[in-house]
Amino acid sequence: MDFFNNTNACAGLAQNDCDELKKAAEKLLDARNVVIKIAEQLGDAASWAGGHVVDAIKDKFGIDVPDKIQSVASELLWNFQNASMIGLDNEGAGDRWEWLHKGIVVISGASGGFFGLPGLLWDLPITTVNIMRSVADIARSYPGEDISADDTKRACIEVFAMGSPLIDDDDAELGYWAARVGLNHVSVELLIKTVAARYGLVLSEKILAQAVPVAGAIAGGALNYAFIDYYQEMARVHFAVRGVERRAPDPSAVRPCFSAVVRTVREGRKIGGRRSEKDA
Repeated sequence: MDFFNNTNACAGLAQNDCDELKKAAEKLLDARNVVIKIAEQLGDAASWAGGHVVDAIKDKFGIDVPDKIQSVASELLWNFQNASMIGLDNEGAGDRWEWLHKGIVVISGASGGFFGLPGLLWDLPITTVNIMRSVADIARSYPGEDISADDTKRACIEVFAMGSPLIDDDDAELGYWAARVGLNHVSVELLIKTVAARYGLVLSEKILAQAVPVAGAIAGGALNYAFIDYYQEMARVHFAVRGVERRAPDPSAVRPCFSAVVRTVREGRKIGGRRSEKDA
């Protein structure tokens, strides 16, 4: 697909950068894949029972678990922002540890879910640090990114603000840019606080799905896989777009081009889907 012939929005960018944005657009639109939908259904089933457990804890002990998770999310992101990068070189040849990170979080989610709410004591830190480490591993595979630099570290944290794997967003690119604009130039403390509020919503779903011992094991493993897969894809989108911005003569031209590319890819898929239905 030649975006120079389809829109003037990309006229100031090189063809290879347009191709890079096309790949990023496809990843953005595919971020909520079949695995996530399956995990979501499992989570919904477990959440119904988990909701009763959480309500019982609030009634008996006065502890509002969903409210507590916001402070927990903030502490996790703050404590692991540097620790998650220990042992990683500044540059890497691709995200080579992708499946190791996925395997660890699946085992963590399944084991944590087996024990219900107590299992979250180790599952939340293990899951968060591995997602953060995976995002950093992806970041260092992109030319121009240095995970020892504050700018790249901030960009890694920003990935957690890029929507949610549990929300189907028809305007995904608008959500992406809204998150970036909202976090631009804020202090690290405010960045983590803002990101934690969004990441906390994701963790709240985990709590409900894994609250019931044994029954939460399958949901915990499936949700963890869905979460890390989603954030890995969003990291690839984020760092690809940042790379194009660094190379572009006018970085401000990247946003309208990327939005136009996303719309073109989305429309192409709709047309392709209608043609498939007609052929059937």
